[in-house]
Order: sequence, then C-alpha cells, then structure tokens
Amino acid sequence: MSEDVFRLVLVRHGLTDWNAERRLLGRVGIGLNPEGRAQALAAAEALKPFPVRAIVSSPQVRARETAAPIAAAHGLEVETESAFDEVWLSEEWQGKTVEDLKDDPEMERFLSDPSRRTPRIEPIEEVQSRAVSAVERLRRERPGETVVVVSHGDPLRAVAAHYLGLTLADFRRLLIENGSVSLLRFNPRGPQLTTLNWRPSLR
Repeated sequence: MSEDVFRLVLVRHGLTDWNAERRLLGRVGIGLNPEGRAQALAAAEALKPFPVRAIVSSPQVRARETAAPIAAAHGLEVETESAFDEVWLSEEWQGKTVEDLKDDPEMERFLSDPSRRTPRIEPIEEVQSRAVSAVERLRRERPGETVVVVSHGDPLRAVAAHYLGLTLADFRRLLIENGSVSLLRFNPRGPQLTTLNWRPSLR
C-alpha cells in the first residue's frame, strides 16, 4: 500500500425511526433503530480488513452509535468532531416531512435551489466549508493513513461533491444512504472517489 495515499472512508449513520418516516432530523438526539444497529454492525464487519487508524464521528447520538462497533473492531476510540455534525435545522422544520412543509414557501425555494439561504436551515456552503476543512486537517495530521468519518447525508454529499469538483447545485445527485460506505483516495494525482453508497450486509 502506497504510503502517500490518504484514504477517507465516509460512513453515513444507520437508520433511525425518523429516517424511516422521512422526517427531517437536524440535530435532534435520536438513536438508531434495530435496522440501523444492524447496518452499523455490517459496516464494522465490512471495514475489518481496512488498516483504519482513526474513527471520527459527528457528535450526534445516531452517528456515535454507528461509529462504536467500527471503532471496537479496530481497537480504537471514537473521536467526535463538530465539523462533521448534521445540518442545523430550525424547530419549524425539525421532525417534519417535506410533505408536511409543502405549503412553506421557504421549503419550496430551498428544494429548487439548495444554495438558497434561509433562516430555517444552515447554508450548505457553510456545511461544506466546515466539513472539508476538517478533512484537510485530517490529511495533514495523518498522511498515508486510513480514516473513517461517520456523519450525515448532506455533509457527506457536500464533501464528496467538493473533491469531485461538483457544484453545490448538483450535490444532491450523489446518493449516500443510511448505513452506506463510500471511499475517497487522495494520491499525488488528486482525489478519487472509488466507492459510493456501498451498503454492506451481515447476510
């Protein structure tokens, strides 16, 4: 394995009841449901062969619960990093479905343009900036290593979009589902997305 290749394994947290109900979570403290816990175990099993040197997680309960079995499989502790936190939502949107908010003009405009600024949600440019800054810090601190980051759909899509050179207008075209694993490799030729939305199974 080339020493100059930094590998970033992106894991989206496992399923919660609110995910299953298609509710907007924001930073609500909700944990994994049984399917989500199975997804976390499957990810841990799938990543056992990887030479993982660090597990960095969003501070949200659902992310830390996903990170825990991955860390245990490698004899590591989970490090929390606020830069990988979920997108902040206002109370008006948190816990609602898009259908619930179909008459909210702010939601309608946001869905048509994810870069649109609204007081109801953290701007995606800021989400991308904080998450990418944390990735760059990990690259500087851990050259040639493999690091697992456990986070949420939009922050992970924003990170992948940045390194693929996609605009934020297109970032939602990247499918990153609950319990999925994606892999970015950083070598002298630049970043490469070698795996996207792989969903390992214990079966």
